Amino acid sequence: AVAMAAVVTMAATGEKYSHFDTITARAIFVTNETGVLVGLSADDDGNGMVKTHSAKGKPLVSLSSTESGKGSVQTFQPNGIALVELGANPNGGGVWVTNKTGEDIAQMYADDYGNGVIGAWNRKGKGRTLHPGP
Repeated sequence: AVAMAAVVTMAATGEKYSHFDTITARAIFVTNETGVLVGLSADDDGNGMVKTHSAKGKPLVSLSSTESGKGSVQTFQPNGIALVELGANPNGGGVWVTNKTGEDIAQMYADDYGNGVIGAWNRKGKGRTLHPGP
């Protein structure tokens, strides 16, 4: 209510700037003519999310959580295809990289035993996965 009153007051006075100590809201969205540019909200499980979009409405960066409730960061190219994800699987952290057409090309993650796994592939799925061991 305080934020709404401030917005109405600023609109009426023409003042463009204001200072607040605290703003509480369920969601905050910054928009332009094409839609949401920045969104601060929660997912269906109540975990916080921050999403940014290009001026054309395509996703750019997403800070959210995995299905298991661990932190996740995704970056996107201008057409909306995911490029990089930093997140977690049930065994630990991971990095997943795709090329410009959305095909998996590199991964680094923890396996079932807590060991590091690294993989790299070409566009046709040919490549190698490196597992620790002799």
